[in-house]
Amino acid sequence: MNKTIKILIPAFGLLASLLLFSCGENKFNIDISNIELDIEIKRLDQDLLSNYPDTPDIGALKQKYGRFLELYSQGVISIGSIEQPAYKRMIVEFNKYCVTNGLPEKTDSVFPNLSIIRNQLTDAFKHFKYYFPSKEAPNVYTYLSAFNQSVVTDEKIIGIGLDKYLGANCVFYKQLSWDNYKIKRMYKKMIPVDCMRAWAIMEFPYRDSVDNLLNQMVFEGKIQYFLDAMLPDTHDTLKFAYTENQLEWANHNELKMWAYLVDSESLFTNDQLLIRKLIGDAPFTSVFQNNSAPRAGAFLGWKIVHKYMEKHPEISLAQLMDNSDYQGILNSASYRP
Repeated sequence: MNKTIKILIPAFGLLASLLLFSCGENKFNIDISNIELDIEIKRLDQDLLSNYPDTPDIGALKQKYGRFLELYSQGVISIGSIEQPAYKRMIVEFNKYCVTNGLPEKTDSVFPNLSIIRNQLTDAFKHFKYYFPSKEAPNVYTYLSAFNQSVVTDEKIIGIGLDKYLGANCVFYKQLSWDNYKIKRMYKKMIPVDCMRAWAIMEFPYRDSVDNLLNQMVFEGKIQYFLDAMLPDTHDTLKFAYTENQLEWANHNELKMWAYLVDSESLFTNDQLLIRKLIGDAPFTSVFQNNSAPRAGAFLGWKIVHKYMEKHPEISLAQLMDNSDYQGILNSASYRP
């Protein structure tokens, strides 16, 4: 299982993949004009600093932000409950850290306003309401995380850490010695993708008593298919966080990747190390080669799910997302790359 397989890319690959992308009709371009929804973004990042260097008005913040203030305080910046006696002192110290390091100034320079992101999320959640009319859209908040969590979700909540999207050239990221492949994704165009991915994982969590590679692949494929439906005008490079070369590589090596998994009898493995190599975040998929696309297993899972939905047009997106029979999806898809 430690063998590395070498896969080659045809020279004409990128042109062909772009032509395929541009010429195919996108079935997810639906009419959402009659869906009434307007996402509002509340800026905790600014409100926390409104009285700086004095203590923020905690009562006013609790009234405006409700449960999210507790989620943020405990789950994002880890300073404890808003009800504890030391909370005011802790939040003042956190604000001082952010201001001293120039974080609010840099964030405001990258995000002078959030109108584009607000429109993108409104559009995405109109698609969500189209496919899932009984479900509610979330309240959306932004915050400074001190470089912790990019996106957090809870019931009816999405929180966005703006300081995790300051651009690949942000000096803070270099100082933190983060991996370059991660830094390259930390820009504002990734926000709608990251939000909708996190929302999908919360709404439709992984459920299976058998945790094997195939099940993880198909689950990831469902999440990617969900992104296709929510963000129909977003390119696959953004939805997978791929470069164009990585997307090209994945498209042109689909058959060889699948053959490798079948021939090596890896599909039903529960080896968590191998599963992470094929599904987990990384600069490339290490069982293949150093210029491969990362998360190759997720890419193949996406192809399986697309084939399944093409073969079964009677199945709705809601039915797909509720279906945790991952092997049944593969069998019914008759996937043959």
